[in-house]
Amino acid sequence: MRFVTVAILLLATSLYIAAHRPANLALGRGTLAHTPTRFGPWSGTELSFEDAVVEELAADDLLVRRYQSGDETVWLCVIVHRNRRYGAHDPRLCYESQGYLLDPERRVRLDEGLEVNRFVADRRTDRRVVLYWWAADGLSTPDAAAFRNRLAVGAVLSNRSWGAFVRVEALVRGDDEARAERAARDFASRVADSLPSVFAVAETAAAEPAGGSATP
Repeated sequence: MRFVTVAILLLATSLYIAAHRPANLALGRGTLAHTPTRFGPWSGTELSFEDAVVEELAADDLLVRRYQSGDETVWLCVIVHRNRRYGAHDPRLCYESQGYLLDPERRVRLDEGLEVNRFVADRRTDRRVVLYWWAADGLSTPDAAAFRNRLAVGAVLSNRSWGAFVRVEALVRGDDEARAERAARDFASRVADSLPSVFAVAETAAAEPAGGSATP
């Protein structure tokens, strides 16, 4: 009798799990759901927490997506916070905590003019070129202090603000870091050119009262 009871409970648990699968938080639940699945030759193929280094930081919205173009692979991670005074974190700490060795960080300028931070993360056979920057209220910058200042000004003037962290990783194949660098820059340039229209939704949402749109 005990065996039958256990079997019934296990079956019921299996059916419940099958009917209530956990939400994939990397999908982009709100604003970021509008992020294109294609940037020029780069096509989004899957979403994965396992393949990308992720800092969720109690985000209001989070997108992690893998893109491919031919043999090249890149990952896009975008984290959005609304109406909260979160400071800009240092993504290098997340890599270090997961066992990556990092080279000195520097700033590089993308083709469309945006300056971003750049470093290389290396862990055994996993080596990646990483580019990242922040965006808030029309500002895109590699400077954490400038990002925090923009958030503070928005919070003071309207008591509402939003901010986003954007990171691009390109996988280094063999020892060809230059090839991964080109891939990362090409993809990041396309993303930087496209995301402002996605972020415009975040700005509109941040301007609305909590719980919905303002009543006319």
